[in-house]
Parts: sequence; structure tokens; C-alpha cells
Amino acid sequence: MGVNIPRRNATLYLAVFGSLQLAFLWVFRERFGVILPVLGLLLLVALLALLARASGAWSLKLGLLAGLIAITTFGPSVVAMAARHHTGLTFEYDGLAIDEVAVDRLIHGHAIYGVDWSGTQVAGYASVWGGVDLHLYGHLPLMPLSAVPVRLAADLLHLPFDYRMVVLLFSLIAMGAIASLPVPPPARFMVAIAILLNPALSLGAWTGHDDICYLAMFLIGLSLLGRRRLLLATVAFGIAAALKPFVLVVFPLLLVIIWKRSGRSARERGRDTAISAIAFGLPMLLSVGPFLIVNAPAFIHDIVIYFTAGLPIGGFGLGGLLVALHLVPSDARFSFAPLELAALLPAYWFGLRALARRPTMAQFLASYCLALFAILFFARYFADNYLAALVALVLCIPALGPVAFQLRGYGPFPWLLGRLEAFGPSVAR
Repeated sequence: MGVNIPRRNATLYLAVFGSLQLAFLWVFRERFGVILPVLGLLLLVALLALLARASGAWSLKLGLLAGLIAITTFGPSVVAMAARHHTGLTFEYDGLAIDEVAVDRLIHGHAIYGVDWSGTQVAGYASVWGGVDLHLYGHLPLMPLSAVPVRLAADLLHLPFDYRMVVLLFSLIAMGAIASLPVPPPARFMVAIAILLNPALSLGAWTGHDDICYLAMFLIGLSLLGRRRLLLATVAFGIAAALKPFVLVVFPLLLVIIWKRSGRSARERGRDTAISAIAFGLPMLLSVGPFLIVNAPAFIHDIVIYFTAGLPIGGFGLGGLLVALHLVPSDARFSFAPLELAALLPAYWFGLRALARRPTMAQFLASYCLALFAILFFARYFADNYLAALVALVLCIPALGPVAFQLRGYGPFPWLLGRLEAFGPSVAR
């Protein structure tokens, strides 16, 4: 199933990221209390001792790691939700405030694009970027739509809805996806730390950032891909892309896997490509389509025009560098799309060729990270949470190792073709 990841690598990940997580918890002890960092420290020390003394017992180690994640990653979010009931919005991310209002508007059948948010709780963030967020909604519709069941369940239980409930739910989904990765237990241990015990992502989750939502679906897709379930993996990646468009760049990588399979004719590969395209695009089509039909100009303004030409230039990429060097003003209104495309093409050149030569989970993720870096670094604004998600995925690459997709005889659509055969051989062909 793959190379035996050295135990010391898992120990190194735990020591570094566990310590950083506890350090941040201690810094914010006035907000989250001292119980969480103290309990986390005791569990971290016990887990490090177990790693040092025992070469096996990975079920116990993974269980203890899950407990450490629950205390140090999920715990602060729970504390923050309870405190908000008394203090209101304090340190929360502005996207959390607008997502909660968007969910409420969806439940009541109101528009979420082309809306003035100044009369809502979002008004408290008017100082962010000069209040530009008060006049647009920058998330794809599946993000608030996925929160509607959580909001309804909270109402049913008479609990005040907090968008961090959604973040916690997707964090649990991510944990399940990591547990199902077809890699040795030490590798799953490292991936869990990179995604769920990484303070770069945890700090965002505590304030309500939603990056774990698309990362959870991406990890499901990766797990299914490693288990040679290409159709289901394509659907999972499509859902991830409908949550956050960063995952759109993964589709050419899927095409490489389809076309590199041996023993398939060009016609069969073409058919598989068409099915993959439909499976990948359907979640985006079903979630975005109704909003385009209702008010296409508002959707295009909020999602397309703003992020390509209206978003302030800055962040950790080329845009931030240009502004810091006073080469362009932060409010310059020109598109960075040509720069992103110019960077993406060579990224694909290297990434796709590498994947064709070495079709492994690690190479698939590395090729995706290269393409993602190309579009993020050369975007108008390379945000800190975007960087955190990218770094977390990069940290997963060493853990995955040479787990191959076994392209020979890799039938990605056996179930679908079997169903078509039920209608007659001519349909399946």
C-alpha cells in the first residue's frame, strides 16, 4: 500500500505543529482560557512519549491525536461560540458575519448577490477595505447552501446559529476523509496534523474562515482517487470546486489519469472524458445555475468582476509586492488574469508531465499545489488563509509517498457502465 513512513517524521510533525498550536492557545488564553492549553500539553507530551517508545500501536496513537485535535483545534471554536452568546461579534472574520446573513436570506427566499449588507451585522466590518464588502457577496452559492441544514438543525435545537458550526462539521468530514486515505497509519497521522493540527489553519477556523470546507471535499476526492474510484473522486472534486473555485485547476490532472490508462481505445477515453467533465461540472452547474437565472448581472459583479478587477491589490503574492514597491496603487483596476494564465501554463507543463510519468497520490497533490500556487501568487490578492491552505496541502505531500493509482486496468466507471449495460449493449458502447 506504500512506503513505511519513518516514525521520526510523524514525531517531527507532531512536535513542531503541536507545540505551535499550544503556543497560540497560550497567547490567546484570555479568550479561550487556560484549561485547553494545559490539557493539550498533557496529551501532547503523552503522545510524543508513546511515539518515542512504541513502533506500533497506531490505532492508539491516532486516537490520541484525534483527542488532541478535539481539544486544541475544535475546543477554541466551541469556547468562542459560547462566549459570543454574551459578547457578540468580537474577533470573528468578516466572512463569518456575511455568511450567517446569507444563510438566513436563503432560508427566507431572498437574494444574496447584488445586496446591500449595511443594515445587517456585516455593518460592523465597514472599516475593512473601506466597506466594499457591504455591497457584494464573494462566496459561491454552495458555501451558504451547505450551511442551511446546519442552521435548520440549530433552530430545531433552539441553539444560536454560528457559522463555526459548519466549519466544525466539515472538519469532522475532513477527519473521516483522512482516516480513509489508502496510506499507512503513520502517513494518515502526518496528514491529520498538517490539516487539523496546523495553527495556520486553526487560527482561521477559530475566527470562522471556511477553508476547511473545500479542503474536506478535496481530501475525500483524493482518498477516492487513491482507491481507484475515479468517477466518485471526480464528483467530490467538483463539489470542492463549487465550494471554492481554487479546485477548478484539478480537472486537467484528472484528464491525465484518464488518458494514461493502458488498454483503452481513444473512443473509450473520449467517453470517459465526457463523463468526467459532466461529473466534475454538475455540482457547480446545479448550485450556480439558479442564481445566474435569477440575477446574472449581480452574480457576475460579485464573483467575477470584483475578484478579477475590483478586489484591492495586496497580500502575500506578486500583487502585494507591487504595492509594497509602490509600482501600482492598491486600488488599480486592471485584471491579473493574464498573469495568472501565464503562470498556470508552465505549471501545468511541469505538473501534468510529472503526473504522467509518476501517477502517484503524492505527485497528483504536488501537481495540484503547483497549479494552485501559480494562480494564487499572481492573483490580485493572495490572502493569508489562502496561503495557509496551500502550505497545509504541501505538508501532506511527503506523507502520501509512492502510492500509485495503478493505471493499468484502472476502470473508473464500472458501476456506470454496468448500469448502461442494463439498457442494452449498444447504449454502453
